[in-house]
Amino acid sequence: MKKKYIGTVFFSLLLLLLFLPVFFYVIYYGNNVDYNAMHKIVTVEGNRVLFLCAIVGAAVLGILYYFLRKLPTTPRTITVFTAVTVAVCVLFYMINVNISKCIAFYGGWDCGMVANSARWIFEGGELGYDDYYTIYSNNIPITWLLYKLYCFSSGMKAYPYNPEFIWIQFQCVMLSLAVLCSVLLVLRVSKNLGTSIIALIFNIAILGISPWKIIPYTDGCTIAMPVMILFLYSMVRGRKSRWSYALWFLLMFLGCLSGIMKATCYVAVIAIVIIDIFWTASEERDVRSRLYGLGGKMLLLIIAFCLASWCRQGMYQTLHYGYNPELEIGWSNYMYNGLNEDTTGACSGEGLEIVRSFAGSDKASRMQYELAGIRRRMQERGLRGTLNFWLRKQVMNFNDGTFSWYQEGYFQAWEYPELTDSSFMEPLRNFFWQDGSNYIWFTTVSQGLWIFVLLGILAEAVLLLVNAIAGFRKYGMSVREESSELLNISVTMIVIFIGMFLFVMLFEARARYLYNMIPVFSTMAVLGWCGIYRKCFLMFDKKRQ
Repeated sequence: MKKKYIGTVFFSLLLLLLFLPVFFYVIYYGNNVDYNAMHKIVTVEGNRVLFLCAIVGAAVLGILYYFLRKLPTTPRTITVFTAVTVAVCVLFYMINVNISKCIAFYGGWDCGMVANSARWIFEGGELGYDDYYTIYSNNIPITWLLYKLYCFSSGMKAYPYNPEFIWIQFQCVMLSLAVLCSVLLVLRVSKNLGTSIIALIFNIAILGISPWKIIPYTDGCTIAMPVMILFLYSMVRGRKSRWSYALWFLLMFLGCLSGIMKATCYVAVIAIVIIDIFWTASEERDVRSRLYGLGGKMLLLIIAFCLASWCRQGMYQTLHYGYNPELEIGWSNYMYNGLNEDTTGACSGEGLEIVRSFAGSDKASRMQYELAGIRRRMQERGLRGTLNFWLRKQVMNFNDGTFSWYQEGYFQAWEYPELTDSSFMEPLRNFFWQDGSNYIWFTTVSQGLWIFVLLGILAEAVLLLVNAIAGFRKYGMSVREESSELLNISVTMIVIFIGMFLFVMLFEARARYLYNMIPVFSTMAVLGWCGIYRKCFLMFDKKRQ
């Protein structure tokens, strides 16, 4: 167990060292820091005031936890709570669909391209957009998914909306699935109904307020996948039978399959593999059985990856797409683009022009050019300048609770056909649409919730650090307070956060890239806050006795 505590100390300290400077700048300078102006967020009050509001919100949540913490956790109450959670998630889906009917519009940029391509293919046409898909082959899977959903809705004789609305309905399903998996994960590892109820309430709040559900793209379509595979992993760690290998293969396959659509999903897969290797190496079993166990899991991971790749090839064939690896954009291009000053590492046309300028050459030559450009930009800035650039970039990435809704989500090409005559249409559009009279309140509430999440993540890291140090020193820690299963999942989420932090720091990024990890981050925040509350109330109860 000591090795696990040492690992927990390492990962918790790493998160704090990486993220504390960014969080400080987000709170104190996030409204004024020098980065690309188009990525600034405007709110009623600045981040300092919203930080104080988050502290007040934490206090209110603590009061709620005080009254919920001693709810009995029995097989019957767990069954009842699970049934209620499923019912609430169904209701959450219905509410999201009705909100979407009021605010839906056809988007621009890449999401508009994949939507148009899905529609054209259904009508017997081709992908279109010249070399776009040749360069950005990662958008083939989402195009295939939208095409299949379009076929499904078009084949339904009684479907009441235009066929494209099925894309939004699917994303509303994924939102509800994300809430369900998050709550069940919290229930499984915390074994506390009060914490699980808070997880249900908070996930509905932070996921429900986001309008990204109406943008049919990789972000919303994969939002349930990271937290789902994390939930499956919690079941793997709790099993000692052969079924654990079946669950391991399932979560690896789902992770790899979602990864071909959204690369950030690979971060969750990598984090799970790292922690599982570390946890297995720390177990007090004979070396041979541990090696056999790890070998079997790694073999299943390879099979899962190959199966996901085979599925991707099937998507290529369905869409009559000719894959050309020599023209495909790669990690070095994204990293080179992630160092550009004009957009502070966000999307720019420079990376695309490099690919086009090397058309006819081999990919290795282009990668050498991009790697040389990466070295040149870092040498020109120097160590201090590069660190300062990354700090500004991370503030841009983490200082937006709307996840770039204004910069990327709200590109209204044209409105959907009339979907509803609800009296809520105008108030909702005024709240979510950038030209609405109450749009600033949407940004303010979203930013406040996001700061609450970031603060909860830091609380989780500090709590794990303190508990791990205490456990390592053999300061009496009860199994209930810091169980091995809770420790395992908490450390895994810490590693996922570190992975996402490095992903958006090193590569081309923007706040939108964090969106499909929100269920994981909000789960971290709930466990962090409730862990703090639990310690405080345990001390309070001891003093009363």
